[in-house]
Amino acid sequence: MFSLFWLLLATHAANPSSSPSTSPHVDPAFLSFAREVEDSLRGGDPAVLDARVDVDQLLQRATRGLPASKTFMDELTGDVRESGLHLGGRLLDVGAENLRVRLLRVWMQGRTHRALFRILSPSGLNYFDFELGRNARNEVVIVDIYPYMAGELFSESLRRVYLMAAAEEGQCSLEGLSRRERGLLGSMPRLRRIERLMESESYREVVEELDRLPPAVLGEKSFQLLRLKALAHLDEAEYLSGLLAFEKAFPGDAALDLYSLDNPLLRGDATAMMQAIDRLDRRVEDPYLQYLRGLVKLEQEDLTGAKRFFQKTIHEEPALFEPYVELLGLAIQESDHAGAVRLLEALERDAGVDVLQVSVEEAPGAGGFLESEEYKAWRERRSRGETRDGGPDAAGTATP
Repeated sequence: MFSLFWLLLATHAANPSSSPSTSPHVDPAFLSFAREVEDSLRGGDPAVLDARVDVDQLLQRATRGLPASKTFMDELTGDVRESGLHLGGRLLDVGAENLRVRLLRVWMQGRTHRALFRILSPSGLNYFDFELGRNARNEVVIVDIYPYMAGELFSESLRRVYLMAAAEEGQCSLEGLSRRERGLLGSMPRLRRIERLMESESYREVVEELDRLPPAVLGEKSFQLLRLKALAHLDEAEYLSGLLAFEKAFPGDAALDLYSLDNPLLRGDATAMMQAIDRLDRRVEDPYLQYLRGLVKLEQEDLTGAKRFFQKTIHEEPALFEPYVELLGLAIQESDHAGAVRLLEALERDAGVDVLQVSVEEAPGAGGFLESEEYKAWRERRSRGETRDGGPDAAGTATP
């Protein structure tokens, strides 16, 4: 497949959304809350998310059973209780350019409401599973968050931070701790060294230090994921071996599939990529994964299969602009100028994207398209702010 550089897209004008799926018995108040969070994050504003995380419930989970005095724990968590956790910016890249958020579904797990969000940001693809509940004032709140790439609940990550902080201050007894947590405290000097090595991008040394941890500590999912992050910068064979070890230890874990999709070492293996996408899709049921399937087919030069998946993506979520761009490139390559114009119109109408400028850089067929009568007619309509049928253009502005 050729590399298509000629289409320059503006930021989404409207970022239209499809309705999330819901399971029976979902309380409308929880669905309304999830949509409110979605709308605010799309606008780059983390205020709703930050304000509605129930810090008290989250801290209770994170510190429950920690063998430290209440006075010390109150002092340790005091700033967080007073100012909040500010998770919007920290977890979701809120404010980052081109952040896109989609509420995929709200459902009941037992008696608990949950909301699943897809996040597309400069950091890549991630999913966030929000556990919802009510606070003392009976308001809908976020009780905990499971970021798929982290592989653990935020309360679990926070507990590890507080446990190590208490130990460093000499305020934590080993009594009542699990074997895993005792091993964690015994490994603190090495863990701090690993943090510094990661910051300095000394990935070989990171792996070596991780492998010196006690098995009970290294066996934790968080440290296995850290090991994978380091291996991804090293040898391909070692990275693949790390993936296999992770899969054996945590079969079916979504983090493994997200790492597989995001790592260039695996992108040449179409079978492995499709399997990872299929496993992830069974969990998240996300139209965006149809688009990723199309990219895999494109790499295999299966243009018919690629088109089928791109069209499925558009059918399931018209607001995603990526499949339009891929189909547009294929239409131009095949000299389907009328089809290319329809895709340009659909980009603006359905995906809420302004086409700002067109230029050509080594795109086969693009020169012919730009000289075609179909394209020229579209440009003329566009300059008048009209669609093909002579009505007002959905974008409402003329192309420069």
